[in-house]
Amino acid sequence: MKSKNLFKILKSKRFKNIELDNIIESKYVLKRSGGSYRQFLFSFYDQNQKEWSLVPDLSVNSAVKFIQNNIKTKTKWFYSGEAFRKQNKNINSPVINQTGYEIFAGDNKYKDDKEIIQTSIEIFKKSKFKKGELNISNIEIFNALVDRLSLAPRWKDRIKRHFCREAYFDQLLNKLSSNTDINPIAVEKDKKIAEKLRKQDPNTQYSGRTLKDILERFDLKNYKEPRSGTDKKNVKVIKDYLKISCPIDKAPDTLNKFFKKYKLNLFISDDYFPVGSNNNIRIKFSANINRSLEYYSGMVFNISVNKKGKKSVLVSGGRYDGLLKNLGSKKDTSAVGAAIDMSLL
Repeated sequence: MKSKNLFKILKSKRFKNIELDNIIESKYVLKRSGGSYRQFLFSFYDQNQKEWSLVPDLSVNSAVKFIQNNIKTKTKWFYSGEAFRKQNKNINSPVINQTGYEIFAGDNKYKDDKEIIQTSIEIFKKSKFKKGELNISNIEIFNALVDRLSLAPRWKDRIKRHFCREAYFDQLLNKLSSNTDINPIAVEKDKKIAEKLRKQDPNTQYSGRTLKDILERFDLKNYKEPRSGTDKKNVKVIKDYLKISCPIDKAPDTLNKFFKKYKLNLFISDDYFPVGSNNNIRIKFSANINRSLEYYSGMVFNISVNKKGKKSVLVSGGRYDGLLKNLGSKKDTSAVGAAIDMSLL
């Protein structure tokens, strides 16, 4: 598919074409993703010691532009350009050629989610690929599941926060299921040390943290929210949930049976999956998708295709309502969008 044909589809859906800068203040990227994302940035400092980066993700630039323009009404944008991320074992090139399309400040999330997905399906149909698979999930379901487990609140927060970091997420689950990171003898020694430290000035600084903060964290871990003895079961529930994959029309029933089995008091309706059946593309619920980006907060999806015998993601997207607030917006703003890997077209 040529770019002009892709743009024609987006314009027919009343998405407005915008231009985005190739650089962005690093603080916006790090606000979105934390320090762990810094390793992928091509960054530099200007003469005023302000740090800038080549754009690693066009959606962040789009969100910043929306905020800076102080737009109050529903807005539909699309854009095309290059994003830059340092190579790792999963990325062959530091340059990612993308076309993205987004809806900001909509008042009907289900309708907007459905529009983004249907637009993505239409783009797929117009492409050279004859077969594809649409996978859809929802981060809200995963978060609701975790909230209902008998885990300490701080562990619930950690699991939800690090869901996008698969390797570290797996390490967290291993710690929970085995308790191998806890040495009872060392813990008892630390408790004695803590009692001695309580007699010192609580404002004393250790590696940038006050003694008061350190002791409060220590007490939270060891007295207020100690590790539960049922965590192995909780980990099994999480792992079993992430294995769920089924046709989209069976997703509510499959999920509700799963939650009933583990007595989690959750009920899933069709509203979580804003897409109907489609004869030209296989549609599935897949719990374990789109985990590489930190800002997704609701519906997530991707369309995968086969190119030269290799499965690749052509379109990927989802809802990210918290992104604009995190980037400096004064109010909560809904946002949903998707990006196309132009190298596959």
